[in-house]
Amino acid sequence: MVRFRPDARREHQRRVAGARRRRGRAALALAALLGALVLVPWVAVTAVEGFEPRGLALLGLLAVPAALAVWGRRLLRRPPVALGAVAFAITPDEIRFEPVPSAGPALGGSPAASWPIAGTTADIEPSRMVGDRLVLRRPGARRRVYLAATLDTDPTTVVSQIAGR
Repeated sequence: MVRFRPDARREHQRRVAGARRRRGRAALALAALLGALVLVPWVAVTAVEGFEPRGLALLGLLAVPAALAVWGRRLLRRPPVALGAVAFAITPDEIRFEPVPSAGPALGGSPAASWPIAGTTADIEPSRMVGDRLVLRRPGARRRVYLAATLDTDPTTVVSQIAGR
């Protein structure tokens, strides 16, 4: 079993919660701004020209800020996604990956998967930005990348276990 370190799990939880709060607050602020930009001209036109049914079409534009407000509230109310304790498990004949949620909204998380050890390669790639990374590859599958600092097992041990089978 290769587990995530507790401090890495806490940091992931903090980043996910912070990003979701920022997006939710930004959506609510944008909804208020767009609502004001639509509502103020409608009130002004109605006050100057009197109420006309064609002015109701302008109120239809309030659907966009309303949708933004609903989305922003959902983001603020949704419970944060937690990173599981286990990253992956190496058995004698396969590697079982646990699902890993993404901290960024544009990035998709990694779903749970199972790879046979035969044909799977493991490498340690250095990175100036984030430090060493453990990269697991399998033909026809999406590669799995783990920061070495977030794992409780030394990456060289994982590489030797996979290469030795």
